[in-house]
Amino acid sequence: MTTTKVVFGVIAAVLLIAVLGFTLNSLGIIGTTVVEREVFEASYQRQAGLKDAIAQDKAVIEEIERKLLSRELDENTRRALEAQAAAARIRIRTNQAKLAR
Repeated sequence: MTTTKVVFGVIAAVLLIAVLGFTLNSLGIIGTTVVEREVFEASYQRQAGLKDAIAQDKAVIEEIERKLLSRELDENTRRALEAQAAAARIRIRTNQAKLAR
């Protein structure tokens, strides 16, 4: 009876460690090296993606600014559009900072 409990305890511990390790590795917390991260951040695909995101956010800001010129907007819609434009500006600054690294 005692041996069976020990065996089940060991199996449970091994499974718990395996699941925990797989989860942490999948999240990128463990298992990736600094070199892999640097290579990813410097990759052409990531740089192009950041440039595309910046261009898209600039287009969004232009569209929002056109909408804000309308005198028919109520105050809630105007505030929502201004908040969206502010969020797009923040994303642009963030992505530009990532490109500069």
